Amino acid sequence: MKKILISSLFVSSLLFNACTTNHALLNFKKENIRNSNALQFTKKSDIKISNEPKVQFFASYLNKINRDLNNNKEEFLIGVYLINSKTQNFLQEGFQITLNGKEALDKVLVDEKSELIKSLPIKNPWGRYYKVEFEKQEEGSMILKLEKTNFGQTQLSFQK
Repeated sequence: MKKILISSLFVSSLLFNACTTNHALLNFKKENIRNSNALQFTKKSDIKISNEPKVQFFASYLNKINRDLNNNKEEFLIGVYLINSKTQNFLQEGFQITLNGKEALDKVLVDEKSELIKSLPIKNPWGRYYKVEFEKQEEGSMILKLEKTNFGQTQLSFQK
């Protein structure tokens, strides 16, 4: 009787285990996978003066995050937080943004409640975010630079 009970438990456990799915990504939603992809193509840097941060600069390379984008341009979502500034507008403060030395084609302020900002893995709630477009670059390294004359600069490097 004991052998029959043990063998029936063994068979039933095999049956239940064989009917379950065992996929590594089963418990992750599509948004979480996209978010981890966004993390891979998001970078942060600071402009420091006397070893004290004055500007926080975030950038996400949207072409790598969303493959459905128009590939005739290089698109970035950038966030700039100017520490101790009331305007929080890097353009009004005299900063320039370039990609491989070339100025942006377009800079558009993105609404802070936008889904684009909500999807960012790294964000600063006090900064402002802009969608910035540049002309298409050749394969290789891209240097996104934020700078202001007589203030300083910072740069982020992305692979195309």
